[in-house]
Amino acid sequence: MTLRILGGKFKGRLLKSPNEKTTRPTQGVMRAAVFNICQHEIQGARFLDVFAGSGAMGLEALSRGASHATFIEKDRLAASCIEENIKLLQVTDQTDVFPTQATIALNKLKEPFDIIYIDPPYDTSIEEVVETILHQELLSSLLFIEERQKTHTPIEHPSLTLYDKRRYGIGLLSIFHRN
Repeated sequence: MTLRILGGKFKGRLLKSPNEKTTRPTQGVMRAAVFNICQHEIQGARFLDVFAGSGAMGLEALSRGASHATFIEKDRLAASCIEENIKLLQVTDQTDVFPTQATIALNKLKEPFDIIYIDPPYDTSIEEVVETILHQELLSSLLFIEERQKTHTPIEHPSLTLYDKRRYGIGLLSIFHRN
């Protein structure tokens, strides 16, 4: 699959994509929607990409003005692909990659993120991931969760307010604000 940066200073640049059997890249329309929604918050933001796959979301964030992107991806081949894409765009000093399970990586992080994007493999429960993010106080502003619409699990937490839900193909994007 061909992945391309959609906007910002790296617009049009091609990214390497990991094996499609172990990852599912976020659709271009979904990526564009996320960055249209957070366009006023992205400048200088710290961005966290959980279940990062190719790293396209975090790299798109950097392209559009984020100051730093952190990637969490347990699949070793996908994590290597993220590293290659980081080198390709020459943004090594603006990134961190955690090639491990999401909750393990989240427990190692200390600074909050302005924007967090969670895109687990479809049919993967994310309650523990969201709970860890909130317990570790890693979210300061916006949380995006991409899920399969058929297996969507509503997230309710006193420190989150559901802002919007949008459907893109079989995917459902839930947008939360931190209270």
